[in-house]
Amino acid sequence: MKQRIIDYSLNETVHSSFSLMGHFSKSPKTKDTLEGSTGTLNYHDGEAKVEMTPVIDDEVGNAGAHIDVENEDDAMVYGCLEDGTYVRFNSFSLTHGIHHAPGFSVAKYVVDDIAFSKHEFNLDDRLTYDHVLVTYDSLNEFGAFVVPELMKKERSENLPFFIGGSEDFDVYLTYEWKQYGNRVNVSVKAQVELEIRIKRQNSKVDTFIKDFGNFLLIINNSTVNTTSVRYFDKDGNVLRTHLFAGPHTERNGKTDYSYGINSEFNFDNYQDKLKQIMNFILTEKNDQFDKLVQNYLYNIDDDLNLDSALINYVNSIDIYMNGRRYSDGTRIKKLFKKIDFWLEQFPEKLYGLYFDKSKRLADDDKRDAFIQSLVDTRDYLTHFDKKNSPYLISDSDRVTYITQIRALIHIYILHTYGIPDDSIWNYYRRFILDRIS
Repeated sequence: MKQRIIDYSLNETVHSSFSLMGHFSKSPKTKDTLEGSTGTLNYHDGEAKVEMTPVIDDEVGNAGAHIDVENEDDAMVYGCLEDGTYVRFNSFSLTHGIHHAPGFSVAKYVVDDIAFSKHEFNLDDRLTYDHVLVTYDSLNEFGAFVVPELMKKERSENLPFFIGGSEDFDVYLTYEWKQYGNRVNVSVKAQVELEIRIKRQNSKVDTFIKDFGNFLLIINNSTVNTTSVRYFDKDGNVLRTHLFAGPHTERNGKTDYSYGINSEFNFDNYQDKLKQIMNFILTEKNDQFDKLVQNYLYNIDDDLNLDSALINYVNSIDIYMNGRRYSDGTRIKKLFKKIDFWLEQFPEKLYGLYFDKSKRLADDDKRDAFIQSLVDTRDYLTHFDKKNSPYLISDSDRVTYITQIRALIHIYILHTYGIPDDSIWNYYRRFILDRIS
C-alpha cells in the first residue's frame, strides 16, 4: 500500500489508500485522545483497518467493571492521526482482541463508516456548514451534460445546474476540473458532483444524499455507491469528509460506467424533468415507496438464489400495496388482488411491454395465471402449502418469472420517480421480452 498523508483539502474518496499512525480513545478531546491507545490506521477501498494497543474499554455499572468497546453501540471512537487529521469511527466492529499482561492488550477494528476532519470533534458542537459536495461512482456519466468542452474553456467559476430544492436546501449538479501535463501534452479531467447549498441546518441533508444515491442505483440498475461527502464552510474550506463503504465498493472503483452517457436514463434526456423528480424525492415519496426501492436494490446484483429472489420481489409488492383499499373503502387483503391492483397503476404504454394493453382494465386469463403462479409459488416457498397447486412455477421456468417480475418492479419505480415513459419504453424494448400475454 502506498504510504501517504491524507489530502490536506480532505478531497478523499472511498477509493483512496493511505496508512497513518495515530492515537485513539472514546473522547473527542485531543488531550484525552493523545493519552489513549496507540496504533495504525490503514485505509483502502472504503474500509479502515485499525490495530491499536491497549484495547479501548468502557465502564459498566457502578462496580468498576469494564468491557471492550466492540462497536458503535458501546461507545464512539475518536482518533488523531500523525498528519494532524482527526477521525471518528461511525460504524465499526472489533474483529480481534488479545489480552496479555495488564496494559498490553491489542485490538483490531474494521471501520466501514468513518469521518475525517481538520478540527477536533466535539460532542457538544454541531457541524455548521454552507454547502456539501457529494460524489457517486456513476454520476460523471449520467450527469455529463453539465460539463462543457474543458479544453476550450478558460479557467473560471464553474456554473452549477439547478435541479431542485426545498425550504432547507437547494440542489445542483456541478463539476470540478483539473488540468494535467505540460505545455506540450495537456489533458483535462472533470468530476461531476452533487452540490447541496444549505438554507437551514438540519439532518434532512444526509437523508437526501442516501435517497439520491438510491435514485442513481435505480437508473443505473446496478450497484453504485457514494464515494465521498464533503462539508464546506462559507469560505470554501472543507470542514469534514464522510466516507462509508458499500458491499461492492472495491468493484465499483474498477467499473467503467461510460455506458451511462448513452443510456436512456442519462440526465441530458430529461433535463426539464429533473426538478419534478427531485421534488418527488424530497417531498412526495413515502415510506412504502422507500421499502419498494430498498427491496428491489437488495437483489439488484442477483446476489440471492432463485427462490429467495422470487420471495423478495413478490413480498416487496405485498408490502408496497399494504393498506390499499377498493373504491368502496374495503381493505385489499389478498396478495393476488394486491398485485392485480398494482398492475392497474401502470400507464398503458409501459403495461404493454409485457401484457396485452387492451386488457389492462379488463379480464385477462394469462395475466391472472401469471399473478396466481407468483402467489402460489411464494406461499409454497415460505409456508410449504399449496404444494399441489397447478400454478406452481417449475424450476426451469423460475428464471423467466423472476426476470419478468423484476423488470415490472423496475419499470414501476422508474415511472413513479418521474422518468419519462418514452425513455423507459425505449430502454426495455431493446430486450428480447418474454411477454406474459
